[in-house]
Amino acid sequence: MEQNRKKHIVTAVIDHISSCMAPVIPILVAGGLVKLLVIVLTMTGALAEGSHTELVLSIIGDAPLYFLPFFLAYTASVHFHVNTVLAIGAVGAMMSPAFVELVSSAGKLSFAGIPLVKANYAYSTIPIILLIAAMIYVEKLVHKLMPKILDDILSPLVILLLSSLLGLLLIGPIGTLIGNFLSGIMVWLQAHAPVAAWALFAGLSPLFVITGTHWVFVAVALSQLGTFGIEDGVMVGFFILTLSQAGTCLAAFFRARTSALKKLALSCAVTVFLTGVTEPPIYGVSLPYRRPLITSMIGAALAGAYQGFVTIHCYVYAFPGMPSFLMFADSGEPDNLMKAMIAAAISFAASFLLTLLFGGRFDADSQTEEAVHA
Repeated sequence: MEQNRKKHIVTAVIDHISSCMAPVIPILVAGGLVKLLVIVLTMTGALAEGSHTELVLSIIGDAPLYFLPFFLAYTASVHFHVNTVLAIGAVGAMMSPAFVELVSSAGKLSFAGIPLVKANYAYSTIPIILLIAAMIYVEKLVHKLMPKILDDILSPLVILLLSSLLGLLLIGPIGTLIGNFLSGIMVWLQAHAPVAAWALFAGLSPLFVITGTHWVFVAVALSQLGTFGIEDGVMVGFFILTLSQAGTCLAAFFRARTSALKKLALSCAVTVFLTGVTEPPIYGVSLPYRRPLITSMIGAALAGAYQGFVTIHCYVYAFPGMPSFLMFADSGEPDNLMKAMIAAAISFAASFLLTLLFGGRFDADSQTEEAVHA
């Protein structure tokens, strides 16, 4: 019973993170594409690096990631059914330029004798989601205790005040510690067991998508990109996942025995290759036919092992489809892009060949047989 309860808690946490993160992805992708455009223009010489035009375009591309807490305040307030304006206001206190200046000052800080942790919440994800979730109870308590005649007038004041202080004094620091802990795990694995760690991550990545846990890793990657301007490998792992599913679906196209399955496999291959959206191939081909899921995981794991061996970084957030390959380009690490492309080639080729050789039958009956045997 206790074990089932723990599973339910973990599932609920993942579901909440997924529900809050998913709606903000389009604006983050848009910002990432602007950054990729800047890279292309500067690489081709169409735009002078360091020029005012380049700086303005970079600011536009960086804005969605920097102000991610505000977007999350909106999506989380909708998900948790709390007052959206008050949620944005509470997050605004954490993002205030005056607060940023205050925490950058020397010496210890306190509020009414309570220690105030110095933290910068730009690019944050976990602290914001935790705060908005806590506002459920803040709102309920305030509305319950406030006299009805004063509820409409004073409740917004009290909710904003309590939520802002809760974020600054308690939840913000706790969320930052959680985020730093998760990032620290990534850094430790990269330093001590990179080959095994990234092979395991890439190999299990389809299961992350199926369970929704990939959003947790996306949140960590966004935090690293925003804070350091470089990410240690999560986005590389998802790029590998994209190519492994593309290779698997292309092999399924050649093995399929019906025109309907051929059409499904080819459309999934093209979709994931161009957009980086992995749900169609996973749910349309890999998972229903079981063996392709296993062959794609093995192919991704081989590419992940190479990733860990050579070390590959990501510099821009974008959906990890092939058109976004410049997310791995940086003048300070000129060979990084080539390493990423080699990892992608390994993932695609290994998954394609393994599925072509060992992918099993692809017809209308084989899916039914797999389900019966399972």
